[in-house]
Amino acid sequence: MSKRIVIIGAGLAGTTTARELNARGQAVTVIDPQAGETCERPPLSKHLFDGSRHHLPYHLESTEHITFVRDRAEEITLAEAALESRYTAETQRHPHPLENHHATAGAIQLASGESIDFTHCILATGMEAIRPEVPAYPDALPVYDLADAEWILERVNNANRPLNVGVLGSGYLGMEVASSAVAAGHHATVYLRGDEPLRKQLSAPVRQALFDKHKAAGVEFVTHTSGPDDIPADVHDLFITSVGARPRLIPVDGHRPAHAWDVDESLATSHPGVFAAGDCAIVTAGPYALDHPWACEPVAESHGKFLAELLGEGAGEPSNKGENDSESASGSGPEGGPKVWSDVPWHWSFQGPEKVFTAGLTSPDADDTLIRHDPSGSKFQVFHFDGPDLESRLVGVETFNWPPMQAAARRVLGGSNIPTRAQIADPDFDFKAHSRL
Repeated sequence: MSKRIVIIGAGLAGTTTARELNARGQAVTVIDPQAGETCERPPLSKHLFDGSRHHLPYHLESTEHITFVRDRAEEITLAEAALESRYTAETQRHPHPLENHHATAGAIQLASGESIDFTHCILATGMEAIRPEVPAYPDALPVYDLADAEWILERVNNANRPLNVGVLGSGYLGMEVASSAVAAGHHATVYLRGDEPLRKQLSAPVRQALFDKHKAAGVEFVTHTSGPDDIPADVHDLFITSVGARPRLIPVDGHRPAHAWDVDESLATSHPGVFAAGDCAIVTAGPYALDHPWACEPVAESHGKFLAELLGEGAGEPSNKGENDSESASGSGPEGGPKVWSDVPWHWSFQGPEKVFTAGLTSPDADDTLIRHDPSGSKFQVFHFDGPDLESRLVGVETFNWPPMQAAARRVLGGSNIPTRAQIADPDFDFKAHSRL
């Protein structure tokens, strides 16, 4: 046994990594109180009101290579665990001793008081919803996990008339809930701090288009709501909060980051042998570095596949410098350097009948974008560039109600023939045809 890979978290990033490592014949241990029972989050907010399947299990089952530990990880210590506290199933899980050159990097301390040693640990703990108290609606819940969604769904299914739904917050989840409620014949009111929804997610043209569509469909908006205390009582039959989420973080040798785990282009943290993936990671280097977690499902899945390839192909030992050595931990990339996570990040949000996508690097504050519409004028794309010059390169695309062109955007951004601002600005330029070059 050359490696002991332990994944903390059984969300999309963790289960994807485990599944891919299992396919490579690499043993892996998954720690999560709900290991094997977690579910995909997007349908929770998109399909509460339309009668379709509202959650999708991740379908990760225990195999000869995948072991579940249904416990809560409390802390990681970068030192070998004491023999008397070893996890009771350790000898069954790892009957063969480690080779000398794969020394244990640390141990994960469990809530049970036991611990599990590792050579490589992947933090995939995801996020937890912020749960504000709404004085007028003490039973208000976010739509962020299966238990909350099932409680809300029971209220919806037991209703014998259209519901009056209140939503605090106007990010993706809040807008998905409100718009899907109205599409199903209910009434929805969104309370937001500013004067428009999706201010932190989408550029002005896209968020304004969604705002107009939702108002036309019947979603009501109460702008400039200062806080939960402003919500009137005895108005709504059901109240849902959507004011954001924060990463679940486990201390490593007593250190817990303020926001999320900073990782390099190989998804390695500064702690030897410890990687982070999905919503608890901030990628600080590489082509898709960002100053906050990507917090979207396609990125979590992409991170999982990347780490499985990275660690399943003979990842080197953690360095003894207090940091992961990307070259030894990652192996060589296409040009002899370290492997780099470089999949095009993308995100989608289905808000009732409206569909919005992003791909690559986009900014809600961008004001030097280019917009291209379809012949009807009802569908469009917003193109983001790495500078204002005509020769600046395309770095991101937002797509409104035009799924085939979202696919084209992902192909273009993932290829080697990236168009410039001058090309996109040319009315004769065929972006879809360019995506097939």
